Amino acid sequence: MSSGPAGTTPTAPAPRRVDASMSLLVDMMTNTLDESYAEAARRRAGDGGPLVDEPGFGPLPSAAGRRATAVVLLVALGVVTGTAAAQVRQRDAAAGTVRAQLVREVASRTADSDALAEQTATLRRAVGAQQDAALTSSSAGVAVAAQLAALELATGVEPVTGPGLVVRLDDAPSTEEEVADRGGQAGSGRVLDRDLQDAVNGLWSAGAEAIAINGLRLSALTAIRSAGEAILVDYRPLSPPYTLRALGDPGRLEAGFADSAAGRRLSTYTSLYGLELVVERSEEQTLPGATAPSLRLATAAEGPS
Repeated sequence: MSSGPAGTTPTAPAPRRVDASMSLLVDMMTNTLDESYAEAARRRAGDGGPLVDEPGFGPLPSAAGRRATAVVLLVALGVVTGTAAAQVRQRDAAAGTVRAQLVREVASRTADSDALAEQTATLRRAVGAQQDAALTSSSAGVAVAAQLAALELATGVEPVTGPGLVVRLDDAPSTEEEVADRGGQAGSGRVLDRDLQDAVNGLWSAGAEAIAINGLRLSALTAIRSAGEAILVDYRPLSPPYTLRALGDPGRLEAGFADSAAGRRLSTYTSLYGLELVVERSEEQTLPGATAPSLRLATAAEGPS
């Protein structure tokens, strides 16, 4: 230990700062304002005049300049926002116009298709009458007519009448409160093509002898699929509610459909997503004939022609 001059008490050396090794970093964090900028600000505060230019710095903008800059920025932001909103409205209007045109076109084409289908059914009945008259003229023709009638019944070409079951499927109501109850998912309450497929398969498994959806008879070649938000049955668009009519024993159909996997699944959808499902018995209902299948294979009959 070193001692000071005679008559003085020895003193300990001053403790070293713990952040001495980071003096530059500490100085940067403590004095964040550049010295030249601070000196210019002090001179402006002293004489009230404008700041002089400092090396590397321009004069600070005045209060009026700052206000003018803010006004210009706000005007520019308003113009950009207004332009974007106008463009969005124009796009929405154009999309709505195109959608309305497409809806009218679909409705027109559907009406034309219905008219042609009715004309086809009329011609088919006329041909059938001539065919029956020709076949019943001989004993061999009567046998062929009976075989043809059985085939037409199996393929669903001929209309049928009898008791059965009526199943109605409809989309869930789309009010804001009900959409909020389903977690904001409006699309979850819509009947999909697979829902109709499930219902049809459930009715077939319950013992249905013939099925029609919204007046369209189903056959072994009928497809149920979706195109966008539309459901196509036999390539024709349908809209809800969807009415499925099945011929067969009403009690057996109702019990079998309720116990089937499809029936249980649809019942679950009614509670989860709000789908509307109604099952009723029918004492008598008529199902139209399906579209006649195209002949793809033919063999020559045995015996004399």
